[in-house]
Amino acid sequence: MQHRYVDHQGGLKVTYVFVGGSQRSGTSITQQLLCQLPDANPYVYEVSYLRLLASNYREGRTGFVQNFSAYFGDLQSFRDFNSGVVHAFLEHARNQLGGAAHLILKEPHLTLYWPFLFELVPEAWYLMVVRDPRDAIASMVRVGEKQKVLGQQYLFVERDIAAMCRHFLSFYEPSFSSSDDRFKQRLGVIHYEELMTDPSRMLRDISKYTGLPFDQIDPSIPPDPGLYRKDDGENGNMFLPWVTDVTGAKVTRSRIGNYRDVLTSAEVDIVERECSEFIDWFGYHRKAA
Repeated sequence: MQHRYVDHQGGLKVTYVFVGGSQRSGTSITQQLLCQLPDANPYVYEVSYLRLLASNYREGRTGFVQNFSAYFGDLQSFRDFNSGVVHAFLEHARNQLGGAAHLILKEPHLTLYWPFLFELVPEAWYLMVVRDPRDAIASMVRVGEKQKVLGQQYLFVERDIAAMCRHFLSFYEPSFSSSDDRFKQRLGVIHYEELMTDPSRMLRDISKYTGLPFDQIDPSIPPDPGLYRKDDGENGNMFLPWVTDVTGAKVTRSRIGNYRDVLTSAEVDIVERECSEFIDWFGYHRKAA
């Protein structure tokens, strides 16, 4: 059964879809493709403000008895209040983005809070993008190299492969270790490689899972870049290291397996060791296989 939030003013039924996964796993191109859904919001920058709301809820929930019980009475009241705040923001965002019936948003670090966000927005769909860890780590290395050229010190500047692996896995652990069966029913997995090689089939699968008409999207047509323009990153040094030749472009398989051009054999061994459970769970083949 489809669960949707009802706009009290116009009666419009709104569907929320959150796209998540590790940085460099393909969340941007996935969101860009899904935003081609009729009546969806345009492809837009990351929804970092929602991460702040989810983070605050998690912190408050953890220390509720000591810090907040006097203000809210019980945990359910606290949850209801925060759910109202989050829905108010989502409705504001929907109106800001043209009144879309389907709100499709992403921010990798928001993924860290998905089990808590689900408590506030249980009617949403949570679509997790998984990618071969070797390709994801290789992409992190490239970002770090670009940052060094620009004199930046944000992420991945040190070529510490094991640390990058831990960073990669940290995005998935909260959701995949959740014991909430209701959350798991709303949690779908998108294989980056399958989306890039056979997007039509993957869109049909996502459509069947969510009940939304993603199968109406034609992946062969260059997508509308929405509120993102590639030259936004090219003209701003802060974002330049994160821009690739597929940023703001249609789906392509060109980034599959390119870790061979970036990582040494020893570094591949480190990734396969550090991410062994992830590699086995999602069916990626090891170098020696």
